[in-house]
Amino acid sequence: MGPFLLGNFAVAMLARVPIGFALAAASLLTLWLVTDVPLTIGGQRILAGMTSFPLLAIPLFVLAGAIMNAGGITRRLLDLADALVGGMRGGLAQANVMSSLFFGGISGSAIADISSLGRILIPAMKERNYRAAYAAVVTAASPVVSPIMPPSITLIVYGVASGTSIGALFFAGILPAFLYIALLMITVHLTVQKQGFTAEAMQAAPDMRNIGKVAREDRPKFWISLYRALPALLLPVLILAGIRFGWFTATEAAAMAVVYALVVGLLIYREITLKKIVYALTDSALVVGLIMLVLAAAQLYSWALTSGRVPEAMADAIFAVSENPVILLLLMNLLLIVIGMFIEANAALIILTPILLPLAVSIGVDPVHLGIIIIANLGIGLLTPPVGIALMLSAELGKVSMVSAIRAAWPFLLAGLAFILVVTFVPEVSMWLPTLLMP
Repeated sequence: MGPFLLGNFAVAMLARVPIGFALAAASLLTLWLVTDVPLTIGGQRILAGMTSFPLLAIPLFVLAGAIMNAGGITRRLLDLADALVGGMRGGLAQANVMSSLFFGGISGSAIADISSLGRILIPAMKERNYRAAYAAVVTAASPVVSPIMPPSITLIVYGVASGTSIGALFFAGILPAFLYIALLMITVHLTVQKQGFTAEAMQAAPDMRNIGKVAREDRPKFWISLYRALPALLLPVLILAGIRFGWFTATEAAAMAVVYALVVGLLIYREITLKKIVYALTDSALVVGLIMLVLAAAQLYSWALTSGRVPEAMADAIFAVSENPVILLLLMNLLLIVIGMFIEANAALIILTPILLPLAVSIGVDPVHLGIIIIANLGIGLLTPPVGIALMLSAELGKVSMVSAIRAAWPFLLAGLAFILVVTFVPEVSMWLPTLLMP
């Protein structure tokens, strides 16, 4: 059964069938050809997978992020990022990285952040004489933090698939998110002078040590920017505090986030109008529809894999290579990065979690730690050629060839690989806050 499932899905992907339909078609075709299971079971499994109460948090968090963006959050967070790091070498590139940390706690989606921030930051970087390929790569690499930073849709999906506490996962993602941003800022500092700017900008620079810095008079004032952005920055804090002190569950926190976003947009920022609310609802419905279609099909595919005992077979195959935990974790990381190049992260989570969770637990990896390892790898997969969905989208927004983007991406890929190794082999990075704060 396993080869049929994997083969049917591979054929559908090569035929460029959208991933949700590819997963569903592969599952149903396999059930029809090689089992006696009635096809009506497929619909029942999809429905059973979609009625999980924690999944209700996904449309609510998506809507909260859309309302916050419609209420003027983008400009305020970008101003704060510029005020914080604009004075560094490659100031606008550093602001690009920092802004993803802020937005990651609101959107929870790397692709959503690239779509919104890329339309603003890539043209702005090109206007300040950054190379287009470099601007595209920075914009692609930075939002990889979004699926790790709470409140993340991907963390919720993993929590549902693994039966792990979503609150613990939210706390586990905080330190890895800051670590990833720190590594990217170091990478920008080391590479911007050599790769970041056009030849004309390099020749015109009077002092290479100051190249790319935003002049003090052109930077927003820090305290004013912080004051204006503070209501938006408090949203993740409110969610985490509510979960920690038992005020509400993760799903109830999502509903609170929608109310908070409306209050901020209507009463504090005062930029929300009826037209913007309708647009936020429409945009959220499209995003949620796409996510839920993929999740529904992935639930069916995951059930078919489990029924065909594919997880046990893959675990036996991996243990046949080695029983050394270090080797097994390295193989797991390699598998995840490769899959992350081709498959949407939420679908990959539902498919892979039943396979990897028993294997990881058997070698002493905590399920919460495993969630961060999986999501980090799938995020770096978004940046990894030859596919690299995030890199491809950012290159399209920057109007540069994929080849040019790949050439500029290698320092950021090295930073991403270093991040994965630290997260994998230093579990305290992920586990310290959940152990300290979760009851």
